[in-house]
Amino acid sequence: MQFRTLALVLVPLLSAPSLAQRGAEPDRLIPPSDDVTSVRARPALAPSAATPRGASLAAGQRPVVLLTGYWPPTNEAVRRFSTDPAKNPQGWVGSDWMGRGYDVVSYFPEFNNPNCFSCGTGFGDLIVDYQDTLVDFDQITDLHKPIAIITFSRGSIGITWEVERNQFNRANWVNDFVSPRQPNPAPPDASLPAEALRLTALPTQRIVDAVAAAVPGVQPFICESGSGGGFLSEYIAFLGVWYQARNADPLAPDWCVTAGHVHVGTNVSWPVASDAVDVTLATVLDHVEEILSCPPMLTYCDAVPNSTNAGGSLTARGWPSISDDTIELLVQRVPANTSGLPFYGPSRAMGTIGNGTLCVGGPLTRLPVAVADARGAMEIPLDLAAPPLGVGGNAVSAGTTWSFQAWFRDVGVGVGSNATNALEITFCP
Repeated sequence: MQFRTLALVLVPLLSAPSLAQRGAEPDRLIPPSDDVTSVRARPALAPSAATPRGASLAAGQRPVVLLTGYWPPTNEAVRRFSTDPAKNPQGWVGSDWMGRGYDVVSYFPEFNNPNCFSCGTGFGDLIVDYQDTLVDFDQITDLHKPIAIITFSRGSIGITWEVERNQFNRANWVNDFVSPRQPNPAPPDASLPAEALRLTALPTQRIVDAVAAAVPGVQPFICESGSGGGFLSEYIAFLGVWYQARNADPLAPDWCVTAGHVHVGTNVSWPVASDAVDVTLATVLDHVEEILSCPPMLTYCDAVPNSTNAGGSLTARGWPSISDDTIELLVQRVPANTSGLPFYGPSRAMGTIGNGTLCVGGPLTRLPVAVADARGAMEIPLDLAAPPLGVGGNAVSAGTTWSFQAWFRDVGVGVGSNATNALEITFCP
């Protein structure tokens, strides 16, 4: 379809009704208690037995997967992946974990009562304090250059395994225990507006399906519409997905393929939590290996800022495999409840579309209209077997390369529409 035709059909499509605003979930985190351990200055982390990623991979050294825990049962579930003999006297199990070619390391705070409910600040790595967590997390990621990050924390009462979809660049957080009781800076990411959303990069449904099939002692689900709670759980979750976003370039030596957060129910036992961590980790490694097996997906053509004060972001989650057929486009940082039109073409281009930049060369083919949720995000599955992607003149096939972009309504600004950046995808068998 030529772009002239695409432009003609966009106007009625963008008038589609918006989604109803989703209700926020209650804060599932434990409120601050009086059991406060003083926060001391932390020394720099010493090198561990695990090998950093990056340029060292050229020498055949293994990439690292980072796990973090907060509060029982999560700190106990990841303890065996600690390289610190004082924390893990039974010995590190993460070296070339399961023979898969990855070193798995973990960091977590400890508490005087390992079965605590209202736990206070704790001691050790990543204690329950915003400033300490930020310093530690930066040191840990700088040391290991992780290819994947899974952050865990305690969630609601029950036996749940809750894979979080949403993390927010909050300006205001639940106070921690020691002054200053808010993060500094807040919001953490100065490159985005306050309250901007970062979606998980984990294979959420695959994790839920795998845990449900293999670990009968938990109830896994995806938290689609809520948030991470606004306390240290969401803070470290945001740090993880933010690190991944900053290191999402497949051509960079420190490429981080995926990151995201899991809330674990308070009633999940330590052994069951450990089993579910193993299943989650194995599923994430499958996801990483699948992505590494295909040519990298490349973002290009920066978006023009829209009425959210940020540029609309287009990325993808999943594996660009024709046979697997699980890839989906992720649009973020567009106006809430707005409708948009994803489209694709065979080449790169440079032109104008609404208030933004047209980055895809024709002939262009439109995909079904999508509608952003109340947080300004769209998740758009690509059905590679159905028209137009699977049938017709612009059908994708293994070995072909296509550029994708999304055009969206932006009422009251300029000509009333804008566009995301573009994403170039080469499909594999």
